[in-house]
Amino acid sequence: MSIRSRAGAACIAALLLLSACDSSSADEDEPVCDPADKAVVAEIMSKARTGFKDGDTIHDHFDFVKGATAPIPEAKRQFGAERVMVLLIKLFIRDDDVTDGFQGALGPVWVVLDGDGKPLAPLGANAQPFFDIQPPADPGWTAWADGLADSDFAYDLFGCVNPN
Repeated sequence: MSIRSRAGAACIAALLLLSACDSSSADEDEPVCDPADKAVVAEIMSKARTGFKDGDTIHDHFDFVKGATAPIPEAKRQFGAERVMVLLIKLFIRDDDVTDGFQGALGPVWVVLDGDGKPLAPLGANAQPFFDIQPPADPGWTAWADGLADSDFAYDLFGCVNPN
């Protein structure tokens, strides 16, 4: 695979990791969301990893675009998690094979919040490497978080920040 192909694949992989949403799974009803708390957003964004390397591509930095929160359905609550915040972010990368005009890729990141509104961890294994927020050490956390990340609840929450 050429360097250009690897760089393109890395960009596509980053976009897929950040935007693994299918709008066809959302209801016709608008999801009920609360605005994201600016202080919590600032705390989360301060823990975003810069210079994160994925193959030949460096994920340079993230810019916050928009955020919303919603309570986790009672039947799905575990590990002290009560809400999920979705952050629409723009990912900027550095790669020799990416044109200088690349303006960043938009995508969602979900973060689980406790009852006090404090971040517990990014939701799902795909988002965890991008932030210096450690998930609970409980062995069931990863399976629970991945299941919630792939749920209709998470897809519906994305609808609150979806720019389309």
